[in-house]
Amino acid sequence: MVQQEGEVETFFLLPAEGYAEALQRLERLEAEVKFLRDQLHAFVQNVPLPLFVVEPGQDRLVFANGLLLELLRLPLKRLYEGLSLADVFGPVVEKAKALLEQAERERKPAQEILERPFPDRAQWWIVRAFPFQATHLRGVMVGLVDITKEKEQEERLVEAYQELQVQAEELRQSQETLQSAYEALEKAKEEAESRRKELEDSLIAAQRYQRTLLFRTHALYEAWGYDYAAVVARAHTYVGGDFVVVRQKEDYLYVGVGDATGHGSSGALLAVTVQGFLHQALLGLKEPGQLHQALEEARTELYEVLEVKPGEHLSSDGAEVALVALPLRREGQVYIATAGRPVYLLSPEGHLTEYHQGRRGLGWSVPGQAPEPYSTEAIPYQAGATVFLFTDGITDQLNPEGKRLGRKAFLAWLAQASSAGPDPRDKMRFLLQRWHAWKGEETPQTDDILLIALLLPKA
Repeated sequence: MVQQEGEVETFFLLPAEGYAEALQRLERLEAEVKFLRDQLHAFVQNVPLPLFVVEPGQDRLVFANGLLLELLRLPLKRLYEGLSLADVFGPVVEKAKALLEQAERERKPAQEILERPFPDRAQWWIVRAFPFQATHLRGVMVGLVDITKEKEQEERLVEAYQELQVQAEELRQSQETLQSAYEALEKAKEEAESRRKELEDSLIAAQRYQRTLLFRTHALYEAWGYDYAAVVARAHTYVGGDFVVVRQKEDYLYVGVGDATGHGSSGALLAVTVQGFLHQALLGLKEPGQLHQALEEARTELYEVLEVKPGEHLSSDGAEVALVALPLRREGQVYIATAGRPVYLLSPEGHLTEYHQGRRGLGWSVPGQAPEPYSTEAIPYQAGATVFLFTDGITDQLNPEGKRLGRKAFLAWLAQASSAGPDPRDKMRFLLQRWHAWKGEETPQTDDILLIALLLPKA
């Protein structure tokens, strides 16, 4: 090693082995820092709301997603030229900086509603800052939600704020999962096998969140009875877009299934969002005969999140949903409302009936076409019959020859399931045995799978 001062050169001899080890450690650290930054960049791009990241005390944006550019009405090239906090917040940049400094100083999320002036009009944003710190990475993640319309309508502002809390909780859980991954990478410097195990543990934790948030069925079994309900829920990957809705109100139990567009973390985030909208809408229902109003209310809220004007914008994002309202007194009427997903009723004699009023999912929009009105259908409570709700993952399964199972074949299985006896658990085993035989041992699962069977017992 040579050090030069003026015309004087000083030579230092370093142990070759120690120097090589130091270089190797430096290279590993650089690779780990790059990996962490790539992970953070991918996370920012996948979150379905305007999002960016800044480093502590810095004015320049480190990462930003395309939704932020759309919100600011800026071309993509501005992202590569570099954006500052002033570009995002304009005249209110000092308030935004104060919010970020507060979050960084207190090491906990901070939020504020800011009015952002633009040349043509002003916008109201909910700005929420999330400080994070990993082994070699630290900064503040900032999410923006445009609540201009909600500000003009104060009653809807409360609902938007509640939804922001749901999204904030999901972001917090994602941050915890990311932190677990950072911890696993730190241990990987000592032992590669240990790193693999830590990453696997982190993914298993994400799967646990999936079941806790999206596949929560304890209330279903408690209200309807463990002998009268059977549920199969399997994500395609560790997390997915299928979800269950269960809500008991007065004399009725509301049960539903949903399938949000997308897979992995993006599908799960959208599923949590739609599930929250449906739970809130069901709480506001005055009677089960208005079940379709829950779908319409959830659809309106989802349009706001997706920033879609119904009938003007093209949108295939959203969720297919099927809802039923079951009388807890075991008599009277069963109410059904659908948005893209049908409901099936299997009589004790093996007759299968399909109910499918609303054929467009929540969030669907085509320019020039008004949103499809949803409706509620009431049918007599038929003791001994079985209600089936399921997403399309089970019918999309491929066999070893690459052939799709299809809806027609699966409906034939549903009708044949009456031969398995009245117990819905026996019917579920009957269906799963045939599904596994179709799939084969070597063929992987094609999509998320969610299937619910509910027996209508006698009063």
